[in-house]
Amino acid sequence: MRFAAEGRSMTHDESDLVPTAYMGEAATRYDAKRFVTEQGQAFSGLEFEQLERALAYVPDGAHVLELGCGTGRFSKYVGTKGYSVLAADPSSAMIALASEKCRDLPNVTFSQEEGAHLKSADSTFDLVFSIRVTNQTESVEYALKMITEMIRVAKPDGLILVEFVNSKRPLSKRSRNVRLSFEEIAKVASENNCRVQGERGILVFSQTILNKIPKGLLPLWVIVERASAYILWRWASRGYVLLRKK
Repeated sequence: MRFAAEGRSMTHDESDLVPTAYMGEAATRYDAKRFVTEQGQAFSGLEFEQLERALAYVPDGAHVLELGCGTGRFSKYVGTKGYSVLAADPSSAMIALASEKCRDLPNVTFSQEEGAHLKSADSTFDLVFSIRVTNQTESVEYALKMITEMIRVAKPDGLILVEFVNSKRPLSKRSRNVRLSFEEIAKVASENNCRVQGERGILVFSQTILNKIPKGLLPLWVIVERASAYILWRWASRGYVLLRKK
């Protein structure tokens, strides 16, 4: 399976789509399954904090690419801050949902494309980011190729934010998700004229534990999670690497 971003205007015919799990009803159910509960919102809040860390380095009015935009959760957020956003995804169903969310944001546009073969020219964007995508690709090799493409389309001195499921997490429950490591991403960066700007992690206590936390204890859980991730980020469930292109 390959996973990409959604968009307002599509550049491929339906027959040209890369296979993706998020078509039809699966796309419609995506937000409800993940972000409606208080636990899902807590997870989402941690993700937005990591995106904010990257945006703090990006100048006003910058050009931003989101790779694997899904239903437009992050694209809308970045668009409301005034950035010029291109959101990319292979799923026409996800793109349709994202378009609706961003209908009042003319600075957010969409393109239907897959992560390892981006259409944008070299050195186009001030920030390229991808969250909840690398683990949904077909293989480690594909995920690393996607990161190489993200670097290619970033401007010199531009930023690349990569989120991934951490393969080095101790005692982690294995799944079909593609897993990467901080070391693998750093290697791709060094091979493609980038340096590591920063490394972080979230979900030290895993999403399984989070889903069992009672609503009333969620604020305390978030405090404990942030403090733990500050120290133990390298072993968190989800890793974040911020790269800067030379």
